[in-house]
Amino acid sequence: MKLLALVGSGKRVLDVGCSSGYLARPLVKRGCTVIGIELDDTAAESAREVCSEVLVGDAETMELPFPESSFDVILCGDLIEHLRAPELLLARVRPLLREEGRLVLTTPNVANWTMRLGLLAGRWRYTERGILDRTHLHLFTRNTLVETLERAGYRIVELDYTVPVPGVGAPSMERAAHALGRARPSLFAYQFVVAATRVR
Repeated sequence: MKLLALVGSGKRVLDVGCSSGYLARPLVKRGCTVIGIELDDTAAESAREVCSEVLVGDAETMELPFPESSFDVILCGDLIEHLRAPELLLARVRPLLREEGRLVLTTPNVANWTMRLGLLAGRWRYTERGILDRTHLHLFTRNTLVETLERAGYRIVELDYTVPVPGVGAPSMERAAHALGRARPSLFAYQFVVAATRVR
């Protein structure tokens, strides 16, 4: 998984929106220490099985009881699209990163070709999951994601993409789809996968 590769091994990680700990589990197996923040009590209880600590609350407003430079990685997997003010949250957690630390996040690409075709046909319907998930408050294109991160005080060091091919598990097809995504990421990427460092 691209996201886990960007986090690395043996890191101290703050997993913002850790859910049930589904990302923390493989990270702990890689020797990482993971502290989670989660809004949902039930999900937080599951995350406690793997995280060294889980704080329950709204990451946008709760007190963050960590000294500056506490973490090697701040992880926001499929999170920022759910926030009321993503740029403010990203700026708020930036001081918690160590000097060479990185923010790692994923978010859907609202300019994906399927969204564009839907608009051309006059369709824009929210769904239970996917890019137009009903719980998504902010939608990003490649450019608006870059702008948001820069305004929040980050410099992007890696910007990758996922281009899933539903129902096809052949590695050759997946490689071809990813190559297509790299050729025209703003059109074919389903999801952006980003690593960024804080601007000094």
